Amino acid sequence: MKKKHLLPPFLALALLTLPLLAQTKLAPPSPQVEKTIQSALQKAQAGDLKGAIALLEPLKKPGAHPAVLSLLGSLYLDAGRPKDAQALLDPIAGSEAAGPLILQKAASAALALNQAAKAEKYLKLAVAKAPGSPAARDLGLLLGSQGRLEESYLQLRPWALAHPDDAEARVSAAYDAVELERVPEATELLQGLPDDNPRVRLLRGRLQLMQQKPREGMALLQPLLQSGPPELNLSVRRYLADGHLAVGESKAAIELLQGRVGDDPSLAVLLSKAYYKDGDPTNAAAVLEPFARNLLAGEPSSPAERSLMATLAVEYGRALVASSKWPEAISALTRATQLDPNGLQGWQLLGRAQLAAGQREDANKSMERLRQVESAQKSNTARINEEQRNVDDPTGRNLKAAMAMAAGGHVDDALTAIRQEIKLQPKDPRPRAAEIMTLLNAKRPQDARQAIEGAVSADPGNPDLLYLRGAVKMAQRDLPGAEQDFRQTLQIKPDHIAALSDLAVLLSSNGKKDEARQLLQKVLEIRPDDPVAKANLEKLGNT
Repeated sequence: MKKKHLLPPFLALALLTLPLLAQTKLAPPSPQVEKTIQSALQKAQAGDLKGAIALLEPLKKPGAHPAVLSLLGSLYLDAGRPKDAQALLDPIAGSEAAGPLILQKAASAALALNQAAKAEKYLKLAVAKAPGSPAARDLGLLLGSQGRLEESYLQLRPWALAHPDDAEARVSAAYDAVELERVPEATELLQGLPDDNPRVRLLRGRLQLMQQKPREGMALLQPLLQSGPPELNLSVRRYLADGHLAVGESKAAIELLQGRVGDDPSLAVLLSKAYYKDGDPTNAAAVLEPFARNLLAGEPSSPAERSLMATLAVEYGRALVASSKWPEAISALTRATQLDPNGLQGWQLLGRAQLAAGQREDANKSMERLRQVESAQKSNTARINEEQRNVDDPTGRNLKAAMAMAAGGHVDDALTAIRQEIKLQPKDPRPRAAEIMTLLNAKRPQDARQAIEGAVSADPGNPDLLYLRGAVKMAQRDLPGAEQDFRQTLQIKPDHIAALSDLAVLLSSNGKKDEARQLLQKVLEIRPDDPVAKANLEKLGNT
């Protein structure tokens, strides 16, 4: 992992000893040892690592002060001796004496020795002790290199925003954001970075494609095909091909990808689409056949893999239908509908293949299923608008998905997703509100109470959060507290429908029917067709 010094290197060395003395009851080194440490630091600062090490090594004996060992371990690491560094730093890193800088140095030694799991452990301990420390950056980069993008982004985004001069962290965070389809955040992270950085240019090109601007995206990507670094070449070809397909230039997409698919099924899908749009279903099927034979027989291990498998099955089936290979098409498309039961194209193509193969009864069932899916889906305009909202508001998109997870019984998974949004967008009240509602719906009012107190403390004037605190108190039968919160909500926002309605119910249960009736009438003035307010008003009667 490429590193960048975020503190002057020898200031960082000097700071290594501070947590040992400040956070524990260790006695300071003897005056003679302290003098040796200072001399070693001076030599190291002057570039004489060997001399600094030579001063400290005689002190490396049983009972040596941890300040000596931590500094010597760090010097070993800087001198390219990670095994020697680890021998000294590991025992300290495993003790209560370890501060975040020592843990980070121990992690660096582990990484130099290809011990990623140990490095991750040390970095997580360092981040727990100092969330804003450079260890968060290193942890984010490590997790990103392992493809754990959500975890990586949780560490890198706050760091990159707090340290805008750290270009490497910003580009890595932007990459995570693009892969996680968080377009506005990726745009923010890339702002001000130069286009002569090939990775910045690649990410900006991808963002243009994601925002349905293929010509602009291709204009950014095209120069990288000739002059970009070799390790980016395949990615450049992938996204240029995407752009060419978006504007109907299938031959150009084929030229970019032909012979370069390798063992990447997503590239095979892209090339297959290009062949099909170019009127060549035979090659469209051939490029997918090796992947379909193995991949479609297995079970997806993640939602992303399920989506890719479903797309591959549809594209393969479509090419086989165009080639009149009915049994093979039926097999592929049946799998496509299993992977994505709400995919219109899968059912449509399956019904067509079954009808052509003489399987009229099965075809009728598939077409009936197609009609059911169509009737349940939104109009094209509504879907396009929703897709654009999802691009513009990834937090809203992810909260919607989390609430669907919770409704399906996966409450803990939903809470994990919601809490990630709280960390990524701490100023957005919606994730905090979603957490409270999820806990209330899961009948966990005590957890909801703890969460809402933190949310209100972070944003005390937010009427929606004040209302939710009242709702939590109501669920806990703290009716006076709930009434106070509902009234405070209405002082800030007099037309808050939920607060008006719930306060009316509370007052009605306490015999204050006149005020409850007034509140419900106000709800109906704002929202004349509100069924709950109508029903509650009828229960109260007219007098």
